[in-house]
Amino acid sequence: MNHHLRRAAVCPPPSSVVRNGANRSITIFRSFSASSSSHVKVKENGVDHFDILGVERTYTVPIDELKSRYKHLMKELHPDRYATAPKDVATQKAAMATNVTLAYSVIGDPLSRALHLLDLHGSPIQEPNDQSLVDHDLLLEVMEIREQIENASTDDEMRPILQSTVARRDELIGQLATAFREKRISDAKILTAKLQYWTRIEETIVNKMTSET
Repeated sequence: MNHHLRRAAVCPPPSSVVRNGANRSITIFRSFSASSSSHVKVKENGVDHFDILGVERTYTVPIDELKSRYKHLMKELHPDRYATAPKDVATQKAAMATNVTLAYSVIGDPLSRALHLLDLHGSPIQEPNDQSLVDHDLLLEVMEIREQIENASTDDEMRPILQSTVARRDELIGQLATAFREKRISDAKILTAKLQYWTRIEETIVNKMTSET
């Protein structure tokens, strides 16, 4: 497999086509929506991960700045610095390090970052299969691509599908940056819902290519 195609959507962590019958379409759509994903899913409870890292609350936060802040904070919170500190202080610093790690994972991933920003704007996506956010054409397109993936038996057959999927995902990321910058939260919510599907398609392809190597 050509490794440059297996793009990571997250900063390195400290670790048959259905064309008839709407009911059948929705069933497959929901099944795909509920599939496992590597993206961070946390109950927010008012937590601002941008604030934890000390970076600007923006969708276009520079990745280099994000990495720099993470490394700085983890150095400050390293357990060796508190080896002789009272137990409650060491415990507190360990909890802070855990929060920093989680924040880095959330903000470092384009999809998780968008979901978090929507939460902070008071407009969260409650369910991944929210039918009000996804049009029927996208549903059909997703199912067609899923069929192509299932029928592909070699990396050469899957590579064009992956390239097309990554291009669609990157296009949505660019549109999201503009929507958040212009404070068009309703548009950002729709774009994020679409990004969920293209990101999961990408993961499905990469997982299949990896498992067959």
